[in-house]
Amino acid sequence: MGKAFGSRVLIAVCGALVILLGALAMLQARWATRVAGADAQREREHLDTSASLFASEFNAIATQAAEFLRNEGRAALRSGKPLTGVPKAIAEIYYLEAPQVRRLTPSGLFETAPLPSWIPTPHCAELPVQGQPALVAPIFDVAVSAARGSNERRIVRMFAQARDRCFVARLDEAYLREELFPRLIRRSFGETSARDYDFTVVLRSRPERILYGAPVRADVRKPFFAIAPIPLPVPPKAAAGQVAAYVQRLDSTTVIRRPAPVAEVQLLGSGHWELQVAHKGMPLAEAFEQTRRRDLLASLGVEALLVAAIIFLAIGARRMQRLADQKMRFVAGVSHELRTPVSAISMLSRNQADGLVTGAEKVKQYGELIHQQSRRLNEMVEQALEYAGIHSGLKRPARAGVDLKRLIEEAVEARREDLRRGGFEVEMALGAELPPVVGDAKLLRIAVDNLLSNAEKHAASGRWIRVSAEYSAEEKEVRISVEDRGAGIDAASRAEIFEPFSRGRAAVEAQIPGSGLGLSLVRSAAEAHRGSVTLVSEAGRGSTFTLHLPV
Repeated sequence: MGKAFGSRVLIAVCGALVILLGALAMLQARWATRVAGADAQREREHLDTSASLFASEFNAIATQAAEFLRNEGRAALRSGKPLTGVPKAIAEIYYLEAPQVRRLTPSGLFETAPLPSWIPTPHCAELPVQGQPALVAPIFDVAVSAARGSNERRIVRMFAQARDRCFVARLDEAYLREELFPRLIRRSFGETSARDYDFTVVLRSRPERILYGAPVRADVRKPFFAIAPIPLPVPPKAAAGQVAAYVQRLDSTTVIRRPAPVAEVQLLGSGHWELQVAHKGMPLAEAFEQTRRRDLLASLGVEALLVAAIIFLAIGARRMQRLADQKMRFVAGVSHELRTPVSAISMLSRNQADGLVTGAEKVKQYGELIHQQSRRLNEMVEQALEYAGIHSGLKRPARAGVDLKRLIEEAVEARREDLRRGGFEVEMALGAELPPVVGDAKLLRIAVDNLLSNAEKHAASGRWIRVSAEYSAEEKEVRISVEDRGAGIDAASRAEIFEPFSRGRAAVEAQIPGSGLGLSLVRSAAEAHRGSVTLVSEAGRGSTFTLHLPV
């Protein structure tokens, strides 16, 4: 009752732990999916913020270049002095005043030159030249007008773009590609961003025109190269009843400024170039999904190991309980088996010592009985010692050539007298040429002795034993068989007949002496020689044990 209750509790606890781990795995899968989605969204927002920083920094550089052309370039034209301090991003500068074209020479002076083919017509219509890495800095004319309303008087300064006059600067693609873009990327995205992401810069009007990087499947796109509105001075404070304002007209863009801007529209819209950011190897969402799957598999693997540990713990506990039961049966069986020969030897020797045994025949009979009981006692002790030696791991089998034919003949001859007294008929069928086996002769002798002893104990009804040995060239093994015509072994006992301390139900009911170690030693000896032992049994017709030893 206690054992059954303990087993049920152990199984229930292990089952509950497995169910809890399964529930934890489901929750972890859902949690991992949400975390991966949040991480992907957070990374995308980070990339978008970094791309915006990249765009703003480049736009600032472009705006400074445009202001340099409008201010420094125009001043150099008016004064005739050399233009110095040209930004590194500018490779060539042209001043267009239809129909005249001037080009900045290496000496810093503007000289007449032909119109390059890459400058569009009308020449000053677009601030960045479409399809080319170039920048147009327009020239503005200022007009002042006044208007009187019902309750106020307006003073308006109109800044109108002169379409026939502008500076055109071709940007240095080598400088952008090799220095400016990499520096802005490191500053905006981080020093190690190139390990995880690819960056590409293309023209929005011509996506196939790549200024930096290689074609990618972009995860984040950010337009840039937009020039900020021209800063205007704060108008003087208007008189009472007057409203002063600047109206700046650049193509279709209007910027209205007062002492504080009322409305402001970004010049050129969002930009004419585009920065594309792509995760290396695979799209960003797929990369986070792969990471999620990898982390989930790792966590599920850990939980599977925990489940396996629980199962092995349950199996180990059950096995320990079974081994404890077997040892208890062994102790009980051995105690009973030891008591019989010890009692017999004690009684017989006492009778001899008291002089109750007279006559040579009687003394011989008593001596034979004492010898039989002492031999039985010795066999049980030897079995226990051999089993302990094999399974302790301290004793390793010897490795030497073994003549199996001679070993079998010696084992049978050693038991022949006992078998003759028991009325057994012994047949032997040994192959003419049995190849030697590399192994432990003593251990193999114990295996054969135990098979013979087992047949002698359990085949008393048939009184017949056959010992055979043959070599199988196909399997490359020697087969040693011990066959009897006893009662046979029932199917329920065959599965446990080779387990230590286990005995068949029929043997227990018939009170056949034994400790339950003999056949276990046979199996251990076979396994020590990389072999096996098999059983063929039929109820009422006997059993055949076969020892398979590889050559």
